[in-house]
Amino acid sequence: MVIEVKPQKDESSDVEEITQKVFFKTIELLGGIRKLAEYRSLTWLPALARASYAVVLKEKFLKSEEEIASIVGITKNTVRMILRSDPEIALKKIKELEEASGENKKELKVHTAGAIARLAYKEIKDTISGQ
Repeated sequence: MVIEVKPQKDESSDVEEITQKVFFKTIELLGGIRKLAEYRSLTWLPALARASYAVVLKEKFLKSEEEIASIVGITKNTVRMILRSDPEIALKKIKELEEASGENKKELKVHTAGAIARLAYKEIKDTISGQ
């Protein structure tokens, strides 16, 4: 009898790969890197990255708020704000950002980053369901 031993897939590499897809989708939803540079909004990238991680860990890997906070390095309250954000509001915020002047585009709030990340995850969910 032959027993085939298959290497177990590393969950952390899956998290990284899916998070990158969500993160890049958030940038795309905001108009791309060039638009962010035009808006002088490159400081939004860390908030979008953290929100992308939180959404992927919750939606795909079913992690608790405490686990997500520990993994991402943010507070449990911040995780909660990200996960409870409304993706429909993200669409409205994106439209407002396109219309706002430079002065009104200073900082991306955590719940807005969360809403954009949730929207991005929702849009790419079908492409990652097999992973």
